[in-house]
Amino acid sequence: MDYGRIVSRSFEIAWEHKWLWIFGIFAAGMGLNLRIEYLLGISPTNPMELIQLMLNDPDRINAVNSSLYPISIFSGLITVFALGSIIDSVNRIERGGIFSFSTAFSAGVDNYLKLFGLSIIFITVSMAYVFFISLFITFLFAINMLIGGLSLLIIFPVTLFIFFSLLQILMISLRVVVIRNVGIIESISEGFTLLKMHFGKNIAVFFIFIAFLIGFGIITFVIWFILSFPIDIVIQAMNLKAFAAMMTAMFLGLPVTYLLGGFIGLFYTTFMTLFYIELVDPKPESAYFPETAQSAPPNDNTPLI
Repeated sequence: MDYGRIVSRSFEIAWEHKWLWIFGIFAAGMGLNLRIEYLLGISPTNPMELIQLMLNDPDRINAVNSSLYPISIFSGLITVFALGSIIDSVNRIERGGIFSFSTAFSAGVDNYLKLFGLSIIFITVSMAYVFFISLFITFLFAINMLIGGLSLLIIFPVTLFIFFSLLQILMISLRVVVIRNVGIIESISEGFTLLKMHFGKNIAVFFIFIAFLIGFGIITFVIWFILSFPIDIVIQAMNLKAFAAMMTAMFLGLPVTYLLGGFIGLFYTTFMTLFYIELVDPKPESAYFPETAQSAPPNDNTPLI
């Protein structure tokens, strides 16, 4: 597998098809994202202010967090829609299909319930594992502190392996649903099969994904830090209240953040989609998409190798 080609092609698609950035914004989970510092009316350049406020006035922090819950839930729901739109568009771009904003939007709508169901299943499984493993660790520590400590040496790597497997199966299953137009159970089954058959490739792409996650995180932090200086100066000079501080941040900081988020969200989704296509069909053919094609290739029995 040519990982370099997947990375470069992901950058190419993310840059050439800027109209997909609108979906990338939501795919990155940034659709309605607001910096909590601005909502609190404090400086974003000094993390000690936020820590001090958490210690001295936790009720204020909780109130702001509570007000963001509905926004966060709504943003998460849109994220599922955006993933379906991007996956279908990237599949069409890579395999020579007809693509447009309308086809991307339709794919997001058509696949929404299945993608949402997949997400709920994996979130539920993850939460159930955390709950039961926490009870098990507590039980071991209650028996003996030494046994509890030693158990962590085994439980920690096992937990990492389980969450890595769940994440990769989810990432693949989401693409199976959209590209092959199959049900939830079949998509999970294929995701598990592809993980098992190409475990080494999944590990490699996971570390590449993490590397870019760290890199883009650093870039985002630097940009936010640079933008925060003029915003912070305005807030401090004019003694703005929370709402005014939030509006200042929205007009100065969020536009650039949304542009960056749109590109990053599109890149990540494209990267994992190209990885899936490379696993099941190393040499995409334009024949998958005659002019009257639907979102999925006509051959639902795409070979797994």
